[in-house]
Parts: sequence; structure tokens; C-alpha cells
Amino acid sequence: MALQDDLAAAAERAAAFAAEGEHVDAVLAAEPSIGRRVYLCAFAGDAGRSWLLLDDVSPVTNRSVVREAVALAALCEVVGEAIGDEPPRLASPAYLDEHGSPDIVTSAFGAVESLTEEVEATYKGELT
Repeated sequence: MALQDDLAAAAERAAAFAAEGEHVDAVLAAEPSIGRRVYLCAFAGDAGRSWLLLDDVSPVTNRSVVREAVALAALCEVVGEAIGDEPPRLASPAYLDEHGSPDIVTSAFGAVESLTEEVEATYKGELT
């Protein structure tokens, strides 16, 4: 299945978690380790933005897994934009190794931390 198809399927699964007045706004795929793919889903609505990380079966509630996936996805988005790589892209350590430069990655840390804080503060569910 192509990445675009995986993202569409994840968006369909995520829609079940949308609150009234919310919709799935974006889905990013991350593969923190080979064979473990997760989907960072952004929801938009009247109350603002909220987030959920899905694996192949259910929402992820482990805080460290969420933080790792958010950081990886954010770093790969920054790198992808810097090099002109059009989305969608699979966020992975291999992508960073192939395309990232120390300057780009270092400059992204503030944005990564800010996004991580936002995701944790507006997460759909309790993180453990």
C-alpha cells in the first residue's frame, strides 16, 4: 500500500475520534523504528486544534512514544521543507540521515519542542 493510501486510511480511522464540530485536518506518518508505523493526526474545530497518535490498531497513550513520534515527524517536516521535498513523506531516522543536515536539525529544536508541548496539552486522551 502506498504512503498516500496509508495516510487516507489513518485519516478515516482518526475521524472516529473527532469531537462534535471537529474534523481531521492533517495526518503525518512516522516510523520511529523499522516496522513500527504511527500516524500523528491533527484535528481542527471551533475549540482549536487537538491531536491524536494512532498505531495500526488504536490510539497511543504512552507519553514517550507520542513525544518520539511528534519530534521525528516535526524534524522530518522541517527538513523536507528546507530541501524542497514535497509531502507526503514518511518521517523516519533514515529520512533524517539521508536528507537532514546538522544546521537544519539544530535550528528546528525550538519548533519541535513547541509542537510537542502543544500535542501533549491538547491530546485526545490521557497520556501515561
